[in-house]
Formats: sequence, structure tokens, C-alpha cells
Amino acid sequence: MSTFQDHFADHAASSFARQMALGDVIGKRAWGIDIQKGLLRFGDDLEYPVQLLGTHAFEPGTWLWVWANTQSNLPAQLTEAASRIRQLGKEQAVQAFTQPSLQLGDISDHMIAMTCSGLEGGRCYYRAPYDGGALFALLDDVPAEVLAPVSLPRVNTVLMEVISQFDVDHRRMATSFLRQQGLRMESDGVASIRAERAGEGNIEISFDELGRISNIAATLGPAVQAPSAQATPKKSRWQFWK
Repeated sequence: MSTFQDHFADHAASSFARQMALGDVIGKRAWGIDIQKGLLRFGDDLEYPVQLLGTHAFEPGTWLWVWANTQSNLPAQLTEAASRIRQLGKEQAVQAFTQPSLQLGDISDHMIAMTCSGLEGGRCYYRAPYDGGALFALLDDVPAEVLAPVSLPRVNTVLMEVISQFDVDHRRMATSFLRQQGLRMESDGVASIRAERAGEGNIEISFDELGRISNIAATLGPAVQAPSAQATPKKSRWQFWK
């Protein structure tokens, strides 16, 4: 039986990679939503169909699932994804998916959205801030490059960003990410994982005795210098959700 933290570890890195790519597309455009049409718009030139997940009320710091927000009279077709997550929670006894409202803390709003975006087939999400809170929604029909497998250099970036920002099972997160990105993996079972993509190169991830990532090194094509990083990441450049 999987816990919320298990599901988060399985989907955190691939979700983060998609969010990075989505941020490149949306940029600093302002958002707007048409609830009746089920569209989230960015600026004057981008719009995507949405599934609503829930809202974060900054005070008192709680998450409310959209299926529990009965006072808003939201169209049922916009809550289908959240309802599927709820059903999964019932089947696997994951309380974070079944409680109408959660006190955020060890589990954050972004952790919920990242996990949902993975469980819903590898989608993107958007945090739409408003006065006193934020609405979280899954996006459909995003550009293909947003969902495409990441390059090896970005694998390194994503892994370092995730472990710097979230309390997560490093080995489970890294293994799931590499598999989801279509890399061929070899593991010694304890100290390291080596993954490669034909024609692009390979990446090796080392772990310490506590299972935490201690080093990431990539060997790329001859025209690209291979990045190497100790697991002491700097402040994220990708906190586009703040």
C-alpha cells in the first residue's frame, strides 16, 4: 500500500521538469480563468483546458479539495481529475487524498499538485494566485515540448532542485524519474545508479549511506562539457510558483 510520500517520490522530479518547461512557455503572462468554458488563459495568446484540483487558503494555511468546495457550484466536468485522486486515496487509504481539507505543513500545496499531475498521466499544473490564496489546476493540451523527455543536463538540474526544495526519498525519486524519462538504468543496488540515453550520453548518481544523493555526474557528447554537482545546491532559480 503506497503512502502520500511514496506517490510524491514517484512523481516529484518528472512533475518538476514539466513545470520548468511550462514556465519557459508561459513566462510572466498574467492569468485569467473562464470557469464555464473550463479554460485557463495566459496573456492574450495562450489558453488551456483545465481540471481544478483545490485551493490553498493562506490563512489559516489549509488546502481544500475542489470536490469538497460545494458552495462554489463548480461544473462537475472540471472536478473529474480530483475525484479520481480521491477514489485512489480511498482504495489505498491515503488520507491526504480523501480528507476534504488539509492543514498544510509537511505536505505543501505544490507537493499535492505535483503528485496529482503525475498520477493523472503526466500533466502540468498551474498555481493561480488570488487575494488570500491560490487555485491549483491541471492543464491540458500544452505544447509537446513541455511534456517531452528532458535532456541529460536538465536531469542534473531537476534532481538537484527537487532535493533542495522537498523532503523526499532520494533513491526512489531518482529511480522513478530516470525510468519515466526513458533512460536505460543499471544499479549496484546500494551506492549508485548509472543511466544512459543512446546518442546523448550517460549520467551517474551516487548515494551516501543514508540513501541521499551525494553526487551527480554526466558524460555528454563531445561538444558539451559534462556537468558534475555535489549535493549542496544553491537557491533555486526555478521558484516560478512563488
